[in-house]
Amino acid sequence: MSVPLKDKVPILMVDDQPEGLMALEATLAPLGQQLVIAQSGREALRHLLHQDFAVVLLDVVMPDMDGFETAQLIRERERSRNTPILFLTALSRGEVPEFRAYAVGAVDYLLKPFEPDILRSKVNIFVDLFRKTEMVRRQAEALREAERREHERELAAAHQRLEVERSRWREELLRKEMETGRNQQRWLEAVLAALPTPLALLEPSTGHTLFANRAAQELADGCLIYREARQLHPEVSFMDAEGKALPHEALPTSRAARGERLNGVPVEWRQGEQHGAALAFSSRLPQMHGRPETVLLALLDVTALHVTEKNLQRAVHVRDDFLSLASHELRTPLTSLKVHIQGALRAAARRNEEALPMAQYVAKLETLDHNVSRLTELVDKLLDISRINAGRLDFELTEVDLAAVVREVVSRFSEEVSRAGCTLAVQAEHRVVGKWDRNRVEQVVTNLLTNALKYGAGAPVEVSVREEATHAVLEIRDQGIGIQEEDRRRIFERFERAVPHDNYSGFGLGLWIVQEIVTGLGGSVAVESSPGKGALFRVQLPWTREPQAGEWRRAAQA
Repeated sequence: MSVPLKDKVPILMVDDQPEGLMALEATLAPLGQQLVIAQSGREALRHLLHQDFAVVLLDVVMPDMDGFETAQLIRERERSRNTPILFLTALSRGEVPEFRAYAVGAVDYLLKPFEPDILRSKVNIFVDLFRKTEMVRRQAEALREAERREHERELAAAHQRLEVERSRWREELLRKEMETGRNQQRWLEAVLAALPTPLALLEPSTGHTLFANRAAQELADGCLIYREARQLHPEVSFMDAEGKALPHEALPTSRAARGERLNGVPVEWRQGEQHGAALAFSSRLPQMHGRPETVLLALLDVTALHVTEKNLQRAVHVRDDFLSLASHELRTPLTSLKVHIQGALRAAARRNEEALPMAQYVAKLETLDHNVSRLTELVDKLLDISRINAGRLDFELTEVDLAAVVREVVSRFSEEVSRAGCTLAVQAEHRVVGKWDRNRVEQVVTNLLTNALKYGAGAPVEVSVREEATHAVLEIRDQGIGIQEEDRRRIFERFERAVPHDNYSGFGLGLWIVQEIVTGLGGSVAVESSPGKGALFRVQLPWTREPQAGEWRRAAQA
């Protein structure tokens, strides 16, 4: 806290004795300065926190905190470090540790009783010094203020010059940017006009066409974009994907202008014998770059795709109808034939006379039964194709022990294993129970095991079942011819094979059906293989899941 030059200078007097303070006050009163009293060292320190003093008159002997301790604390504080301290004591010179007084920063000390004139003279010197120090400080502040103002004037002048230069530079930059913007706009307009995708900019609410590129103008003779074009060509009619007529307010331009967000909305049109189709997409461009809010409409011309899709759908429908009809027509006589053959086998087994001819007869019947089984299996696969394509491959979910299914299927493959010259090792001792379709799981095991025996080249085949935290795992490993890397993905597609048909029989349906069944049950199937090193097929089935018909349709249409 600074003191004005004409004001009284503060002097701090510290003594625990009231009579000592009264004596000091009476002695220094003639100086006409501000006398501040403190009756303890702590009170003196509190005064020093709020005010600067020309000198501190400090009694040495005080209770709680003596003068030396008080002086030490005064010197430790940055603001009061240079404040003069004058010790007063009633002790004799021999009893006063003079060196300690000077060590804590005292400028002098006086013995009580002191000579008033001497004390006033000493204090007056510190008062004058305080005033002169204050004057120097204020002159330094005034000088710094003058320098600051001069610096600010120089900065203001420099800033003004910089602003003038910056303004000139901004004008030049703006001129160049405007020219660049105009060139860019011309270039963008040329690009948009040349784009093969029909594009249009519409005015919100009214639907007025602000811009349309060449492709949009040529689509349906511009009738999709311009209201005036529809008036010039009244023969053009518009309809939705189901063939229902679309009025003006239901057209993509009107819907997008009203604020609807179009995302592949189909629209078709007919103009005489010509027929077209497009998908409409729209987005709202907010007000920006000085342009008002605008609607962007994009039309994807799918006329050729539409025709191709209809042809494909017609072909698929005809094919599926044929497969379904052929399968049913084949299965009926085959079922009857199988029943009669099995009856004949049972009758032959009861006749013991003429053992040798009868054995030959039984062998022929067994051959017929084997061939009928192969035909039945083929028919079942054809029926599965039809069901998968139609999304009608249903599942009957029950609790199924996968290990038991594997053991049962393996037990039926003894003849096939013998013919293939393979050995079959099975690890399926523990129950692995999940909620699946037993017949479909059996079909998966059968197809994979058939595949392993066919391509196993007479080497051992291993089948294992285990359970993990979230799913069951079925693995079938062979040591056969293996699969090329580029064929590993293809073999799971319909009618695809990794080897020529001349070398191995089959129609390329088994693995495709496996994948469709496993996918329908929420699982996955994968293969690990290298040429000449066999193959490992791994099926993972979650413990339970309701299959979705939509998944079958997407898989069939892929």
